[in-house]
Order: sequence, then C-alpha cells, then structure tokens
Amino acid sequence: MAGSERRGAGPAARRAPAWEVSESEPESEPEPRGPAAAAGSPPAAGPAVRPRRRRNPGEAAARRQERELEKRRRREAAAAWRLLRPERCLRLMEVCADPGLLKDPGSDAWVEVLSSLDCKYSFEPQAIPCSVTWRRNTPSTLSTPDGPVVKTEEEKEVLVLVEPEDFLKRLFSLTQSFVNAPSASQPDLNQVLPLAGLEGSSSKTYSLAVVGLDAYRRCQREQGRQQAKQSPSSQPGPELALTQEEILEALVVLQLWGNIDVLFLDTWQEFGQHVSALTKAIAKRPYRRQLESQELPFCAAGAWASGVRVEKDGTGLRQVWKRQIQQFNRVSPATAAAIAEAYPSPSLLLQAYEECSTEDEKLLLLSDIPVKSDVSGKDRRVGPDLSRRIYLFMVSPDPDLVLDLSA
Repeated sequence: MAGSERRGAGPAARRAPAWEVSESEPESEPEPRGPAAAAGSPPAAGPAVRPRRRRNPGEAAARRQERELEKRRRREAAAAWRLLRPERCLRLMEVCADPGLLKDPGSDAWVEVLSSLDCKYSFEPQAIPCSVTWRRNTPSTLSTPDGPVVKTEEEKEVLVLVEPEDFLKRLFSLTQSFVNAPSASQPDLNQVLPLAGLEGSSSKTYSLAVVGLDAYRRCQREQGRQQAKQSPSSQPGPELALTQEEILEALVVLQLWGNIDVLFLDTWQEFGQHVSALTKAIAKRPYRRQLESQELPFCAAGAWASGVRVEKDGTGLRQVWKRQIQQFNRVSPATAAAIAEAYPSPSLLLQAYEECSTEDEKLLLLSDIPVKSDVSGKDRRVGPDLSRRIYLFMVSPDPDLVLDLSA
C-alpha cells in the first residue's frame, strides 16, 4: 500500500506550481490575444496626423491675380525704361518752331540741321515770336483696347531768336533803367524779354540767341562813317554807342535777375547746331534723372565707366596704380605707364623716397624716367614738375595743399 501511495504522489509532485497572488496587488485579467484582441482593443497611440486644410478657390484665384498684376507692372516698368534709353528717347521729342524763323534767307541752313535729327519738328505760332519750344510725346505702356495712348508733355526750355538791331535796342533800354532807377531796385527785364502777359512764364527757362551781332555792329559803324562824311549832322542810333563793358554788364543782370542766358552765334548753321544740342540734352534728361535716383550711380561696373576690376589674387592693382597717377593734371597714359613700370606700387615709391638723402633728391626722383611716345616716336622724360607734384601728394600731410601751381 505504501508503494502504491508513492507512485500516486509522483504526478502530483511534477505539476507546475501556481502563482501566489498578493493581497496588496489587484488581480489583473490576462490580455486577450489573437483575432479577438485585434477586433476589440483600441488603436495604439502614435504621432498626431494634421488634418488637411481645404483650399478656398477664391483665395487661390486672388493670389494668381496678384502675381499676374506684379508681372504686368514689371513688364510696364521695363517698357518705360526702354523708352528712356538714349538711343530711343530722341524719337519721342518734337521741336516746335515759330514760322517767323523762316523769314530770314539763311534759315534754310538751320532747318537742314533740324531735319537731320531723329525726331519730329513742326512750325506753328508760338507765344513769343521767333521762338523754339519742345514737346515730349510719350506713349503709355498700359495696354488699352484702343491702342497705346500718347501723353504729350511741354518742356520748360524756350529759345528765343532776337535780331541784332532789336537786341541792341533792348539792351540800351535796360542800361538806361540802371541810371534812372535806385541802386537797390530790381531791373525791369521786360524791356529785354516781355513776359508780363504770358501764362505760365514763371515755370519756363528762357534763353536768347543772337545771330550775327558782331557783323551787324561792324556794318553799322562803316555806314556811320560814310554818312558822317556825306552829312556831318547825321548821328547813329544810341544803341550803337554801347560799349563792350556795358553789354557785358547787361548780360550779367539778365543772368542774375532773370536766369536768362544769351548766346551769340555767327551763322544760321551754328544756330541749327545749338538747337540740335539742346534737343538731345532735353531728350536725355529723364534717363539721367533715373540714373541719378539710383544708389551710387557713379560706381558703375564695366570698362566703359573707366573702372578697374581687382581680383582676389591682386590682379589689377597695378592698373589701379597707373590710373591714380593719370588723375594728375597733364599726365598722359604713356607717362603714367612709365612711372608704374619703374615703381609698380605706392609702397615701393615710398620706400624709394625714404632711401633718398636730401629733399631735392626726393623732388626729382621721377624726373628722369623715360617716357615712350607712340605719336611722335621720340622719347621724353617725366620732368621735374610732375615729379614734384607726385612727391608732395605722397608725403604731404596738408589736405589743402595746392599741387599744380600752373592751374
């Protein structure tokens, strides 16, 4: 019986021990596994997914419209800038001349010069007889259904042609007003250029042109001598008695009080050339204003601006040194190249000055450097004057020192 009892106890001893549950720990249920667990358990926590924002069709269309407007503004600004270029701005100008300028037999010469310009010109009555004005016809860069709109703008310059006889009479009347008027009073410039009844005359810039004044005065003097021989009682007009000093004094008064320039010309050809030069200058004015409005317009890059590019390895420094020497008065490129060849840098030139024992030796250090001239083919030297100027420039601490005594 005992043996049977031992055999029955074997399986019971091999049974896995049961886990003991502490009273302090709650008994947890086992986690479900398998398909049932996947179906019934909540999803595991992961990174939060941002919900996609639905785009508003109206906002997208507004952004596209804004981009199109910005591109359009840029295209219009570029087109307006192209119109201001020097090679195209002259085509926008129109020279308006008074028909009275065609009465003189020599007026064909200046009309021929005017017709050679790449701009329009017309003859129509002006507010001041025998005057020339300018208009700028600028097409609008904005696209319109009816085509480009042309904007016409009156320029402020007015050129008035005055006959020599009439000019002398007006100057004589002006000089007489100096004598009769108090010293502190303003002269009456209407005697020279009547502008009292003109509308908008204060915003204009007037200039006078006199063709053949010297020839007229010589001719009148000769006629006066002949008349004096034939009839001693005959006297020339008082305007012919004006001296050169009185004429210059009257011109200064016109310039200071009325900002009126007077140009004396000998021929109608010169008058046409003056009108041509004025037309080109007026045409380029908006372009120059645009350049001046930019930041540092004088620091333009490129060889056309006389600039020298210096690389990181020092290439170009010698060319800069040569350009600096060439900035002195009366220094040719050949002379500057010869000095830069002898002393390739300012520091080497300063070392050479320090090695000189006397002041005269320093002043004449560069005077014997030979300069090769491509024009005459003869060799010459830098000379003592330029040598002295460069030495004073390099060593003098005085910023107000005058280097060029002959200037």
